[in-house]
Amino acid sequence: MAGDGELRELGQLCNGPKEFAEFDRNYILLPQLRLPDGCTPAAVDALLCLSARDGYPTRLFYAQQIASKNGLNWNAQNVAILQRTWFAYSWNYVASGRPIEVLAQHLRALR
Repeated sequence: MAGDGELRELGQLCNGPKEFAEFDRNYILLPQLRLPDGCTPAAVDALLCLSARDGYPTRLFYAQQIASKNGLNWNAQNVAILQRTWFAYSWNYVASGRPIEVLAQHLRALR
């Protein structure tokens, strides 16, 4: 579980992050997460899973697919979590750390 300080850090990049649990996994909802320059849309709801899932050590899900200058392998589509559907690309270059560090590593794929 993320602490209050960690949620405040994430709040610098989105509007009021909130923590949720579903099926023994903890998620951090990142409303209107601001994405790196050159992405369309520029902000989107995202969901950070800090525990292992789908063969990845962590996952970052988006409410929709993101267009960026990099071609991404969107290998998770319409995944139901917290009564919404989400999308995620394949990205294994993430080391464990504070939630803000994990998020930054996931966002590198969009640069």
